[in-house]
Amino acid sequence: MKDTLQPIGVAIVGLGRMGQLYNRLVAESPTAQLIALCGRDQRATDALAAEAGAAAYTSDNIDAMLANHPDIEAVIVATSEWAHVAPVLAALDAGKHVLVEKPMALSPAEAATMVQRAEAKGAHLIVAHSLRFDPRFAAAREAVATGAVGEILHLYARRNPSPAAAERVIRRFPLAYWLMPHDIDMMLWTTGSAVQKVMAYSRAGGKERADFILAVLTFANDAIGVVESSWGTPGGGRLQNELFTVRGTTGAVEVTGNENGIALYRGDGSSGNRMEYPDIGYAPVIHEQLDGVFRRLFSHFTGVVRGRYSPVVTGRDGLAAVRVAAAIDRSLVERREIELSEVE
Repeated sequence: MKDTLQPIGVAIVGLGRMGQLYNRLVAESPTAQLIALCGRDQRATDALAAEAGAAAYTSDNIDAMLANHPDIEAVIVATSEWAHVAPVLAALDAGKHVLVEKPMALSPAEAATMVQRAEAKGAHLIVAHSLRFDPRFAAAREAVATGAVGEILHLYARRNPSPAAAERVIRRFPLAYWLMPHDIDMMLWTTGSAVQKVMAYSRAGGKERADFILAVLTFANDAIGVVESSWGTPGGGRLQNELFTVRGTTGAVEVTGNENGIALYRGDGSSGNRMEYPDIGYAPVIHEQLDGVFRRLFSHFTGVVRGRYSPVVTGRDGLAAVRVAAAIDRSLVERREIELSEVE
């Protein structure tokens, strides 16, 4: 067994925005050491690896990376949403623990294969359902779990990104898998109940630049959840907001995600005043160090690998969210209510 005080050898696959964020988290962590980076662009990967003092590999050389560095204990997969499966399975086959960005896969069958492989290898598979590490959402879930709102009646979640954010992913994969898994997972975690059926609505199947998805989830405990994601609204201001509410028989709890206690007002004299909510929750830099949700998530992952913690979120949780996302997408396509038993 590894010394619980020894830093964990880490490799990162995918060097976009999230991969670079994890790279910084590893660099600032006393519990992890970066061994290798794996990216699509050789020149960019070489430059980042040289700065970090790590080995550099391209995306088609993941197996070589894993074979050449037995000191890699854990792999972070931060590739694009549609490119998680191959690197996750390669890492699991090599006996490595894995932290993978959400959604873990774009089909329940692929997600189930990941879970089965991890369990067969005795490896931890942690899915980055980051809301579980946000104190506001965790407190909301704890309030429900301790009976503060009584029996859950219904839940509502809104996560509306800007059209500019949608440009990166539009038509690349079904957008039921894009941001909705955050709130699907939060509803599953909060209710402690499985989704039984789904009815989803959109203007054009959730596929156009000015579109949206509204999904109604029916849970096994008779709670009803509504999940909203709209990327067809103008950018800026309060329209790209987050909201999560739970209504119960004796109370309610609400998380206003963007309205985080600080607002910045800008007036440039030409386009009028603009209001922004600076990030103090997800990945803020405080005193030159990355803080927030992702730091807690990464710290938890290293603690799980070292046996200090039981995992807060697992591959099976990720699979459950993927199955609901698949049901939403199928409901959009077939324009009917989908039973979760239909989704495999």
